[in-house]
Amino acid sequence: MAFIDWTDEFATGVETVDNQHRQLVEIVNKFDEAARRGKGSRIMNEILTDLIGYTAEHFAHEEQVIEELGYPKLEVHQNQHRQLLQKVERLQFEFTQQNKRITPEVRDFLKYWLTNHILKDDKAWAAMALQES
Repeated sequence: MAFIDWTDEFATGVETVDNQHRQLVEIVNKFDEAARRGKGSRIMNEILTDLIGYTAEHFAHEEQVIEELGYPKLEVHQNQHRQLLQKVERLQFEFTQQNKRITPEVRDFLKYWLTNHILKDDKAWAAMALQES
């Protein structure tokens, strides 16, 4: 069983964003599996690098979509994105430079943040997009 199972509940109705969300879920699932199996630091670092890079790419795309919609909470949404990226970058630094372990709390945080952000915050702006289409 996957750490996060993609269901229709996560769909925003914006295909490009949904595809990117699926990819983020896959990366978090890969991260969880590697952490549970005690994979080496090189593999965990590669997954964290992928997560950071793809998340930054996704956030830029999503923010462009939101800006084009004229979503009134764009700045709040951007701040949420920045905070997550900073936290994951700090996690990678601690893991690679300070030899800290990946704990279940870290995995749970990523799962909570991603699912909560999609279901609450992304669904809010997506509702506006669907009304306009």
